[in-house]
Amino acid sequence: MGHGLISDDIIDQIRGRIDITDIVGHHVSLTKAGQNLKGLCPFHQEKTPSFTVSPSRQIFHCFGCGAGGNVFTFLTRLTGASFPEVIRDLGQKGGNRSA
Repeated sequence: MGHGLISDDIIDQIRGRIDITDIVGHHVSLTKAGQNLKGLCPFHQEKTPSFTVSPSRQIFHCFGCGAGGNVFTFLTRLTGASFPEVIRDLGQKGGNRSA
């Protein structure tokens, strides 16, 4: 089993259906920077973008404050929701009603 009552299979299915750039792009204005995207970090005040999103690796990282992780980490930190809440919300958005 994965995190509590949500199986690893469900978590992996949701991860496979969700693109981090779509989710982060709803909260951060992103611009292309080589293979990655960059923008102002939503977790601290900054004037120069130090927040990057890697579509190929499906992760984010801020070189200013050190925040980083996957789409689940991003939403948990941004919204204050618990991991199971984030999984269930993304599962519903991604068409997976089992979560």
